[in-house]
Amino acid sequence: MHQGLFRFLGVLVLCLFGAAIFFERLMLSAFLAISALLLSVIVDRKNGFGPFFIVLAGLSPISFGLTIFQSAKIIVPTEYLILVIAPVVLLRYYRQSFALLKKYPWPALWVLSFLPALFYSEMLAVSLKYFILNSLYVLVFYYGLLDWRDNGGQYINLMKAFGLGLMVVLVYGFINYAAYDYNPITVSGLYKPFFYSHTYLGACLAFLAAFAWGKIKAAPWYFLAAIFFSLATLFTSSRAALWSLVAMLAFALLLQLGPRTRWILPLLLISGGLSFGGLQKIAEVFTYNQYQSHDPNATLVENSMSVTNVQTDASNVERLNRWVSALKMFVERPHTGFGPGTYQFTYIPFQEKELENRLTVKNPDYPPEGSGGTAHSELLLLLSENGWPSLLIFLFIIGRWFYFGFWPDKEKRDLILPFFLGLITYFFHMNFNNFLNQPAGALLFWSFGAILEYTSKTSQA
Repeated sequence: MHQGLFRFLGVLVLCLFGAAIFFERLMLSAFLAISALLLSVIVDRKNGFGPFFIVLAGLSPISFGLTIFQSAKIIVPTEYLILVIAPVVLLRYYRQSFALLKKYPWPALWVLSFLPALFYSEMLAVSLKYFILNSLYVLVFYYGLLDWRDNGGQYINLMKAFGLGLMVVLVYGFINYAAYDYNPITVSGLYKPFFYSHTYLGACLAFLAAFAWGKIKAAPWYFLAAIFFSLATLFTSSRAALWSLVAMLAFALLLQLGPRTRWILPLLLISGGLSFGGLQKIAEVFTYNQYQSHDPNATLVENSMSVTNVQTDASNVERLNRWVSALKMFVERPHTGFGPGTYQFTYIPFQEKELENRLTVKNPDYPPEGSGGTAHSELLLLLSENGWPSLLIFLFIIGRWFYFGFWPDKEKRDLILPFFLGLITYFFHMNFNNFLNQPAGALLFWSFGAILEYTSKTSQA
């Protein structure tokens, strides 16, 4: 490690220690920062970069929030480990003259697109936190994984570690479920403190299920893993996660067709359906559907079909309310948005009166039981908080990944398939929920994208 870097770290440690003494309330924060920097030095000098990612993946699902200062929280140990590995990633890129960054610039440009929104933010402290958080996630989970893969890292080892962590969470949730006499009403809170909602866990499980389905040609045990994680996804009762698996399987079938047929066939089916009264049928489904997502007596099919009930299902109506609010915020500030991370504090005046329901939030500090959250859409959240530039770059990134996965080189098809199918689940899910500000969700999304793009653009298997 360069001598200059040692000096910089030494000065930084002294500054943090001095600040901690002066502001006694910051003692825990300073201790975490100092220890993370010291561990960064150890990881770099002891060549612990590769094994560190395996540990990070395994501990991500079993992390939980810890308050370190007033309302400020850190998700430990995941976000602490990110603080440890981030300087190591930067140093490794510096040593290679940022070659991989130049080859894969788009996620970095997406992070930079936060800056205008940060400048015009309604809540600078909140926006700064979310800017740093997203920057670290992209740095570690995308660029760190690119470097790790470029140096021979095998992604299956990360998935095994992450899968074992998720299995711990599932066992924990099942024990809680038994304690509540298997009452389906309790499902949403079974996985706390590790996963704040069943939908978040469902999204992560769908990633792993899709990855395993994409690998079933490689070994028989992948089929068992695919069945297990698919059933676990259903067990979470997350409607978006269930439908994301359906979307993934549809794309898996399309990929069995020729390159031209796989996009012509969907167009023919859609145009044929619309020609035979498809729009009217769709309107009827949204108008007359009375299935309730929170009905404890509903079957799995009835629960999944409740997604089109926008008349009486409070969860669906509230999603519409959040989406409309986000669009109205975009109309008011199309270029800069209201600032990263500010939606949950600024959307309330933009709510549509006709869409208010029992889950509607009047005070962000006291949301109704079962409510909370933000825009329930990754795309609309970006639009309302950052404006159109961030959304445009983000759409370009996922468009690239979709292109690489849907029309892969023939010799790389089997290598790319698991990552593409995993991303398909989130491409669907992100229209109804947003989890890229959560470490486990960000890890899966950015790392799947990194390995898919790396495999597509290199000759390595």
